[in-house]
Amino acid sequence: MKFEAYEAIGRLFPRTRIRELGSALDSAGMNMVPEAFAGFFLVMGALLSVLFSLSILSIPDLQRLLISFSLAAFQSLTITSPLFVTLLGIVVGTLLAFALLSLLVYVFVILVTDARKRSVENALPNFLTLAASNVRAGMTLDQAMWYAAKPEFGLLSKEVETVAKQTFGGVPFNQAIDRFAERFSSKSIKRVVALLKQGIASGGEMAQILEHTADDTRNMQMISKEIAASLMMYVIFVSFAAALGTPFLFGVSSKLIEVLKEVPLPPAGAVPDLGFARPAPVSISLSAFQLFTLGSSVVTAIFSSFIIGVIQSGSKKGGIKFIPFMIGISLLVYFLVSLMLKQFFLTI
Repeated sequence: MKFEAYEAIGRLFPRTRIRELGSALDSAGMNMVPEAFAGFFLVMGALLSVLFSLSILSIPDLQRLLISFSLAAFQSLTITSPLFVTLLGIVVGTLLAFALLSLLVYVFVILVTDARKRSVENALPNFLTLAASNVRAGMTLDQAMWYAAKPEFGLLSKEVETVAKQTFGGVPFNQAIDRFAERFSSKSIKRVVALLKQGIASGGEMAQILEHTADDTRNMQMISKEIAASLMMYVIFVSFAAALGTPFLFGVSSKLIEVLKEVPLPPAGAVPDLGFARPAPVSISLSAFQLFTLGSSVVTAIFSSFIIGVIQSGSKKGGIKFIPFMIGISLLVYFLVSLMLKQFFLTI
């Protein structure tokens, strides 16, 4: 009954979005009705919106910050009545809630999909080799795949067993393996499925096709690993610059601004006017610079993670799993450097 209610709510989404969501859930191995998932997403988003809105409206500092940002964004806006603040808090809380929930769901689906794809691709060459041996022993292709689905192949064996059961139940083999390819966002699997269908249609030697496909897949994996190993120096450089170098320099700069603000300027006329080197007070506040450095460190860590993902796996999605570690190390280095410099200046 609960899932039926979620499905009814999920039907509010356009059909194209529901189909895209269903494809993403299939790639992540989540056997859930896309309408039910969309409905659950809306319900959770509404609950988080209420929580965020109440948090914003119950904390005076957040209200003042919200009003200041609205006034900065719309300079002609001068309404600060309680009703306006309440409506603004609800709108901001709703946007933050759905943005955060969408980000969490997207990252979770991407990580699960990538893990499933890597698990299947690693076991694919050995599976194809074993299936080719079964075909040479006189088995049909679906039987050969069924008996080749050994437990050591993990997820691939479970998916192949599903294909074999569908085939034995009367589903055409081409449709069953097409469904298998749709459950993984992998070019290697789609290529193997296309070769199998072409071999069946043309009446080719399936054992030879399976063996050659296994060899090609294994060679491609070896080439990918060699490329990733040869680019490891770039990964080290990017990681060092984003997680260590950038926050270290920002920490030193923050302390430098703090020190310069406390240095008294010489009286006018005591220092010759050189034009380009005229003494002047520091125009930026320490709090504003710290906000800038924290934001810059986070953005640098995110884009560096994407670059590392492209170098290692050829896709920026592969760098999503590095984002929490890069951000955590970057902020940790920044605060450690700031604390060490503070203690250093206290001792001198």
